[in-house]
Amino acid sequence: MEEQQTPTAGSPIYQESQEKNAKWLWILIVLIIVGALVFAFVRGIGPLARFKGEFREEASPTPVEFFSPSPTPEATGGAELDKSEPKIRVLNGSGQAGIASSVKDFLEGKGYKVVSIGNAASYDFKNTVLRFKESFKNFEEVLTSDLEDKYSVTTAGEVLEATDSADIEVTVGAK
Repeated sequence: MEEQQTPTAGSPIYQESQEKNAKWLWILIVLIIVGALVFAFVRGIGPLARFKGEFREEASPTPVEFFSPSPTPEATGGAELDKSEPKIRVLNGSGQAGIASSVKDFLEGKGYKVVSIGNAASYDFKNTVLRFKESFKNFEEVLTSDLEDKYSVTTAGEVLEATDSADIEVTVGAK
């Protein structure tokens, strides 16, 4: 009967197996390094952050500051109203990304207090629609005139509930 030999660490079978494992280990290390570099480039972190802007256009529009002269009390009938008094909710009803945020910035630049932004129940609003609590209807003329330069504004027939967290709701439409 022949004796079976068990392979040892110095035998050719183990050497071939170790060489194959070493090749796969190096391939895995290279893939991890390449993956980390791609991740850093996409996220814009580390030393690759400075190259990101050279290859791609900016994803979001640059914010634009809006300045308007303050109206004199004689020029506007609603000048005595404190624009920071009502809590305004801005909803995106146009489907255009970032529109609620830009309207929030626009209204805050005019002195209003915007407490929340979000998406409307649907994106089929053609005009910008305003809804008020009954106690804040006196802001309709002032808010409409502030928004008319940029948007086609209408006022909804229904009023906001007295228990609503916002006093005024602005749903931005496509126009």
